[in-house]
Amino acid sequence: MSTTVVVRAYRYALDPPPGQARNLERHAGAARFAFNWALARVKANIGQREAERSYGLDGDELTPALGWTLPALRRAWNAAKGEVAPWWGECSKEAFNTGLEVVKFSVCATRRCKSVWR
Repeated sequence: MSTTVVVRAYRYALDPPPGQARNLERHAGAARFAFNWALARVKANIGQREAERSYGLDGDELTPALGWTLPALRRAWNAAKGEVAPWWGECSKEAFNTGLEVVKFSVCATRRCKSVWR
């Protein structure tokens, strides 16, 4: 007995009023801001540690590694958000979380993490 799977996709056009459009743009910008912030931190840390290894440093001599799991990125963001994004309260915390989550998947994909779901 065979089964047939039907996949349907729908596309919806949004037509928000100007106030809602500004909020949508603000939240998308917040996600992008958090993504750029976290990616810059992770890349700088990885680059620093690679440079230190090339100098012959090892183990405890290396700059401490940053965690790039979602909880680690969220803790770092929560500690820094008041300084780097004083406007953070105007957006949902989930807008920033979206950007951080994409960094986690991106870094794990390029670094071949054992699990991107951690």
